[in-house]
Parts: sequence; structure tokens; C-alpha cells
Amino acid sequence: MPGEHIHTDPTIPAPTPEGQWLRISAAMTREVATISGRTDLVVTCAPGAGRGAPGVHIPALGVIEVDAASLPADVDPTTVEGSAWDAKRYPALWGVLTHEGAHAAHTRWRTPTDVHTAAGRAAMLLEEARIEAAQIGRRAGDRRYLRSSAATLILPSFLPDPAEPSDPPASTPAPPPGHSDPPTGTPAPPVPMTRAAAAQAAALLLARADAGILGPSETAPVEAVCASILGADDLAELRRIWQAAGATADDDTATMLRLGEQWADLVGDDEAQEGKDGTLAVPAGPGACGEGAGPTLEAATPLGDAIAATLDAITADPHGHSLDGKTLTAGTRPATRTERAAAGTLARALRRAAVPGRAPVTVTSPTPPGRLRMRGALAADAQRAAGALPTARPFTRTLHKKTPNPPLRLGIAVDVSGSMRKFAGPAASTAWITATAAATVPGTHTQTVIFGRHVRPLTHPGAAPAKVTKFEADDGTEVFTQAVDLLTTTLGLDRPGGATRLLVIISDGKFRTTEKEQGEIRLRQLAASGCHLLWITRYETDTPIPPAPGITLATPAQTAAAIAHAALRALRPS
Repeated sequence: MPGEHIHTDPTIPAPTPEGQWLRISAAMTREVATISGRTDLVVTCAPGAGRGAPGVHIPALGVIEVDAASLPADVDPTTVEGSAWDAKRYPALWGVLTHEGAHAAHTRWRTPTDVHTAAGRAAMLLEEARIEAAQIGRRAGDRRYLRSSAATLILPSFLPDPAEPSDPPASTPAPPPGHSDPPTGTPAPPVPMTRAAAAQAAALLLARADAGILGPSETAPVEAVCASILGADDLAELRRIWQAAGATADDDTATMLRLGEQWADLVGDDEAQEGKDGTLAVPAGPGACGEGAGPTLEAATPLGDAIAATLDAITADPHGHSLDGKTLTAGTRPATRTERAAAGTLARALRRAAVPGRAPVTVTSPTPPGRLRMRGALAADAQRAAGALPTARPFTRTLHKKTPNPPLRLGIAVDVSGSMRKFAGPAASTAWITATAAATVPGTHTQTVIFGRHVRPLTHPGAAPAKVTKFEADDGTEVFTQAVDLLTTTLGLDRPGGATRLLVIISDGKFRTTEKEQGEIRLRQLAASGCHLLWITRYETDTPIPPAPGITLATPAQTAAAIAHAALRALRPS
């Protein structure tokens, strides 16, 4: 597949979905939870997403990007629902989403430290068909979409061109060592193939046929070309390897790397493959999907190199601190006794708010028990005297009925720009306290993101972090609006009904003018939809963006108490 579609480098900025694409991204975020069995994934579907590939999964962030270019030209984006019911109109696009969801569900093994080794690349290549086989084993109906994306986006890159002459001219020079011409009558591939390119075609297409994604008739021309280049014996050995990979468990790192070594030994380390556009990069492999996963791959395209170079531009704040941060975390630490106590206090407060309360309700009845109202009794006597059936209800009593509270959706955005350096510790502590407390309350979901030059999820909905995640506040700018958009999409902060919603921002509010203006628009829209807002600042001179009310706090315990108070006020506005 052209370009990389599995990234563990979260430093490349993603396009911001706008208009219809924001709506579609939100819908796909909801759907990918069913596809992957995970509730912590965020999907961005927009033109230019995917970072050079039709789709990309960034394990460290729990993010999936899908390039809208896979949408058929005759499908109007305004009519796209982004749902499984509507997917038959754009099966290749949905197949990309399903493939990345399959990675999120089944790629749980850890890549080697140096993922650029031949064995590492080979293991990543074998992962492509393996996770799709696992996906249809769990959800057989997904085959339709996985087949469509493979047949539309991958197969044409390797399918022989029938317009090419089947026999080479007599003047054609002899092939170089390690290569051979296709047999007579076999169409030539669209580009000259090295052994590594033929092996890649086998892993991406023939392995998918063995997995039941593609049909044998679809891949037969490719198999003929691969056999002519690799030789029947070597192709049979590669088939043994990819079938062994297909039987490997999701978290079996040792086996995947061993199979990758066998593949690399057989094929050779010739990864400088040329395609129609001059480059045909092996898809980058999966990174560590568990806790602590960080950036280990860089973009393998000239565009990615240019972006990386731009991101490395260094600025400095007035105090001489380097502000070349990339919004990355800086490891974890155990929670302190004070933090654990604060989390317990907040958890108890949220549980009290979530427990159904009792409200007094006055009811009337024609018979005891209850307090007799003389006016009602006289009315009943008059009805009887007139020969009518009494309808008066003279007895009253007060009952206390349960009044269930709606679940809470809580989003927290933490500013990690250079001006927040002194508040980095309390902010990280606050994120852990809040996420830990909320995870103990049924029906409550929270997510925390840090934002500076980029937006990074710090905690995910429903997941209680085992340790406090640290970060450095050394970014030179803030993409506040992207942080708000991500939390809004993930938690549904703009969707009225069914849940009480609260957005908490921890920042000094020192943003660029455009971020302030666009941020105010978003906050006002959230407030108009019924989402509650709270802005926590470090100093009294800091200015929150309206209409968010601001409070100035210094310690994590105070911050957690303020969030608890705001949550209780939101849950019980009376």
C-alpha cells in the first residue's frame, strides 16, 4: 500500500476536520468502537488525513485517520452518515476504517526497538493480513469492506497490466542476478519488481487470499508474477511464513519477530522499491499499543521529512527556556498519598451525585391513608347525594420517589505551552485524580488531553490510569480549538440529552488571537447545547475565554475539589 498506514510517530500534525467532515468523523468514532471493541479511539475522516496513506492508526494516541479521498466521486459528503448502515455506498472507505480498527483490536505485540531493521519491517508486513483474518474471525461481516479496500487500493498497484506485451522484445537485455522475466504468456507487472517488491505483493495480496479476504481468482495474476520473480520454492516458503503469522496470537511478539527474521533472510534486505510514483514504501508496522507507547517511527516520505524538519524549528521564551516541545509525555510515576486521597474524595462526591436521589411528590386518593381535606370530603358527599360516582380524592400524602441523575461526560484539556511550565505538575496530578475518580462511577466517562503544538490524549474514556503521566510544558504554541474539538467528538459534549456534560480547561488563556476567537465560538456553541464549562487558571491575572467561568487554584487537591463541585452542580442544578 503506498505510504505508511501504521504510525507510532505522533509528531506529524493531523488535518482538522471541518463542516461535514467533523460530523462524519464523530459518527465514525462511534462506529469504530463496535468494529474494534474499544471505546478509547478517535477517528478523523477528512481530505488529506491518513498522513500519506488511505488510513493510519497511531497507537500511542488511540487515533485513527482516514483519507476522504477513498470516498467515491459520485457520493456527496453531505449525504454520508458515517455509519454501518450507510457504508455500502462507500465500501472501500469503510474498509480502510475497518482495517485500522482491526489493528487497534488485534495488533498488541511490541515492535523491536529498531523498527527499521529488515526483520522488523517484515514482521510489520505480515501483520497486514494477520489482523484482517483475526477481524473476520470475530466479525465475519467485515470481510465485504476489507475486500473492497484491498481490491480498490492495493491490488491495482501490483496487478499486471494486460495492455503490456506478454513477450519481451528480442533486444531486451538479460535480467540482473536475482531477477527473472515472467514466463511466456504472463502479462508484465505495472512496474519492474525486485524480490522485495514481489514478496511485498505476496504478503499484501496472496496472504489476504489465504485469509479469505480476497478471492483466489483476483490474486492469480499477481501470484504468477511473484512465482516468476521469487521462484516456486521461495514463494512456497513465504506462504508457510505468512500462514504461520496468521495463526499467531495478537500479543505474541517473539513469534512475529522470529517470522520476520525468516522472511527477511529469505527475501533479502532490498527495501528500496520503486513504484509508479517513484516510491512504494512498505507499510510501517505497529508500535506498542499498551501503556507508555511513544514515538518510535518517523514519516518515511519526503513530505514527512519536511514536516519533521519544520517541527524541529526551535523557539525560546523570554526567560531563555527552549520551546521546541512536541506535546509529548515524559514518563509516569506512582500516585502520592495526597493524590490518592483526593481521588477518593472526588470519587465519593461523584458517586453521591450519580446515586438516584429522592424528591417529595404529593399524591391524592379517594381512601385512606393520608390527610383528609374537608373540601374534598364535602365534594365527595355531594356527588354521592346526587347519585353520581364520587370522583373527588380527599386524602393526600407525601411520597419520596427516586429521581435518577443522568450520567456524566467529563472532558479535561490541559495547556502544556511554555507559560504553563510551573503548573505542569499540578495539572498532571489533576488529570490523574479526575480520571481515576470518574472510572469508579458507573455511567461516567472522562478523557484528558494535553495541548500545545499538538493534541495528545492523556487518559481515555472508561480507563483508570495506573500511574500519573508526566509531561513537559515546553511547547511554543497552543492548538486549543483542536483540543476542544477532540473532546467534543469523543465524549459527545455537543449532543444534548442522555448525559450531563462538563468541559474543564486548565490554562492561563494566553493564546494567539485566532485561537481565542475560534475558541470562544466553540465554547459558546457548547454552552448553548447545555454543556457546562469550567476554566482553571494558575494566577488571578489569567483570563479565561468566555463564557467559561474561571477559578484560580494552586494545588491538585483544590483543583479536584473544584471539579467535583462543578460536576455536582451540573448533575444537580437545583
